[in-house]
Amino acid sequence: MEQYSEKVKKMLGGEYMEMVQRIAGEINPPEGARLLEIGPGPAWITIWLVKERPDLNIDGLEASEDMIRVATRNAIEAGVEGRVRFIHGFVETMEPLESATYDLVYSHESMHHWVDPVAGLRQVSRVLRPGGRLLIEDSRRDLGPGATLVVNLLGSLVAGKWVRHWKASIAASYTPEEVAGMVKAVGRLDWRVKKNFMGLSIESG
Repeated sequence: MEQYSEKVKKMLGGEYMEMVQRIAGEINPPEGARLLEIGPGPAWITIWLVKERPDLNIDGLEASEDMIRVATRNAIEAGVEGRVRFIHGFVETMEPLESATYDLVYSHESMHHWVDPVAGLRQVSRVLRPGGRLLIEDSRRDLGPGATLVVNLLGSLVAGKWVRHWKASIAASYTPEEVAGMVKAVGRLDWRVKKNFMGLSIESG
């Protein structure tokens, strides 16, 4: 887990910081807002976000107890352990978290790991406060020719021996149309599914 933590920090640090800046800048949660990250892994996004916005209170719901151990260590080393909390659990069964609690729920590259995405999205909807925001980013399975070329030709240069995990994540992910069907099943008319060159997102507001 420690090796994975440092590898993704180096390999995906730019993506992580883009999400941090988007949340801190574009979404701009109100002062003292409470946030939830689904699947924080080693928690670099949450750690960097709370350093950018020390007024935020952030919970991270993580399925792996080993990853929680690494994330906790990372938070301590970054000096932010008092402003983040990691909770062991799964998005589909997070009933212990109170309803209408969070001003923003966000996730980066975890949705394709969810056992039941519709159940998970229903839980996300439940824990959001009225008017709360959502930002879920993930891979998309239906990559176009250009993106497929990037993965196949440049994947080894970008990800090294981890390229097979990258390809497996893409294969396990969903198409924008499939995700739109999930959002429709949840009944959230204010959530939009967007796609880009390499991935997709579910956003509100």
